Amino acid sequence: MLRKPALRIAKPFSAIRKMKKTIGILILIIGLIGCSQSQKKTSIPISQKIKGNWKTEYFKTNWKETAYVFTFQDSTCSYLYPWGQFSKYWIDGDTLNIKERTRKRGNNISGGKIVYQFLIDSITNEILFLKPLSNKTKELFRSEKEQNLELIKLLKIKEKRDWKIERIGFYSTGCFGSCPSMYLEIDSIGNLLFNGKYYTEKEGLYSGALSTKELETIKSEINTIQLDSLKKMYSANWTDDQTWGISIKTRDKTYESSAYGFNKEPIELRILFHRLMELYKNVELKKDTTIVNDFQFKEFQFKGYPLPPPPPPLNEKE
Repeated sequence: MLRKPALRIAKPFSAIRKMKKTIGILILIIGLIGCSQSQKKTSIPISQKIKGNWKTEYFKTNWKETAYVFTFQDSTCSYLYPWGQFSKYWIDGDTLNIKERTRKRGNNISGGKIVYQFLIDSITNEILFLKPLSNKTKELFRSEKEQNLELIKLLKIKEKRDWKIERIGFYSTGCFGSCPSMYLEIDSIGNLLFNGKYYTEKEGLYSGALSTKELETIKSEINTIQLDSLKKMYSANWTDDQTWGISIKTRDKTYESSAYGFNKEPIELRILFHRLMELYKNVELKKDTTIVNDFQFKEFQFKGYPLPPPPPPLNEKE
C-alpha cells in the first residue's frame, strides 16, 4: 500500500516579507546602537580639544593691531597676552575657569585672586568660541567695543613645518624698569644651560633638563613659525621696553630673529618668546658654574646685552 506524501504547508508570501522586514529593522537598530556606542568611545573631551595655542583675529587700536592669544597645556595656560606667569585653569562642564596671573616684584607677590570665567560656546579642531561670563572677565579686554563682544572667535594655531631642531638660544635684555634679563640654550634632547642676569628668580649659572613633554611643546611652537620668513629685527613704536632674541639651529641652517617691544613680530614668535622667558621657573635647575664655557652660540649670547633698547623707527606711523 502506497503512503501518501506528507503535506507541506507553505508560508504565505506576505508573512515571509513581514519577517524579512522585521529582521531588517532589528539589524538597523543594532547597527545604530553600535555606532552610537562607538561615537561615545571615540569622542574627544573638551579638556583635550582645548589644548594648544589659539589666537583671535586682529583688533585695530590707536597704537597697534592686537591679536589676543590663549595657550592651554594640561593644567596651566596663558590668556589674552603672551607674557607673565602661566596661570592655573580648569573646565567645569562647558565653563572655562582661569586663575588670575600672579605678579612677583622682589619678595612681594600679588594677583592670583580672581577667577575669570568663559562659556565654551563651541569648539572644534579649528575654531573656539568663548563668551565672557562676568564683568571682571570682560574688563580683561582693552576697548569698550571688545568688552561688549558676545562671542570671542579664536583660531587654532597649527604647525606649518617639521623643523629638525638641534639647538636653541634665547636672550632677553634689561629695560628701564625691572625686566628680567637672561640667556639660555637648549640642545636637541632637552639639556638646559641658563644664565640669570638681572631681575630673574634665579641669578647666575644653572643647568638642568627639560621633561620630554616640555621639549615637545617648545618644538611644536617652533613648528608653527615660518623661520625662513622671519625678519632679523622687529621694533615697536615706543621706548623703554625690552628686547628678546632667538637663534634656532636646524639640521640645514641657523635662523636668528629679535624683537623690541611686542607688536610687530609674528604672534607665533611672541608665544615662543613667552614660553622661553618662563621656562626656567618650571624646570629643576642646579647651580652650576662649570657651564660657563658650554654655551655654543658664542657671539649670540652677548648680542642683545647690554645694548639699550633701540628708538622707534622714524618712518613709523602711529
